[in-house]
Amino acid sequence: MKQLACLVLLFCLGSHTLLRADNVSSITAQDPIVAFWTWFQQHQNRLRLFESDPGKYLQEIHTQVKKIGDGLTIELEPPQNGIINLTFSADGDQELFPLVRSIVDKAPPIKGWHFIAFRQRADLSRAKSMQLKVGTLTLDPQSMKFFPVVTGDTLDIIIYVKGLTQANYADVSYHGLLLLDNLLGEYDCVMKVRSYDFHPMPAKKEELDTLQPLLEIASYVDRFHASRKPR
Repeated sequence: MKQLACLVLLFCLGSHTLLRADNVSSITAQDPIVAFWTWFQQHQNRLRLFESDPGKYLQEIHTQVKKIGDGLTIELEPPQNGIINLTFSADGDQELFPLVRSIVDKAPPIKGWHFIAFRQRADLSRAKSMQLKVGTLTLDPQSMKFFPVVTGDTLDIIIYVKGLTQANYADVSYHGLLLLDNLLGEYDCVMKVRSYDFHPMPAKKEELDTLQPLLEIASYVDRFHASRKPR
């Protein structure tokens, strides 16, 4: 996420030669990521004004990002201390993860911008305030539970939801995964848990006592993988 259009200079053996425009076009044509960052640098000052019309500017950036690959998404955050966070996401598609990493790895340093690969975890205070409406049901992480299923070094997780039925299972599981994406962060949600399933909240106390609060899922996943790292 960053700054002014600048001349591209080729430094070679102490001398410097101006790259011809047709050479620049050739380079960017071969690498759509380079082409994106060239465009971004040329427009970054104007893009800093995105809060005046967020939808317009997000669409403009997304149009350019789509030239790199379908399925990529972006998120812009209001500036903090003069820094704007621009997040590139694979929207949970594992096959696009290397592409997201490549985009951020090739980002040029641009003052006032910070480029991030993958949607990040919500902090605990924000996680507590998250609620998703699914028909007449409200998914509230403060009232949801989880149970880890461990098979060797593999982790599967069952999520327990009050009011889950066969009729609303598809909607609840879809929105539940969106919630998990926020609680774990996009990368960990996909890469550190093999699968998720959603079950109705049990009524019996002895069953409830075996479950863990959903807000603690991130710390559990971290501990699980840390305990399996070679020492």
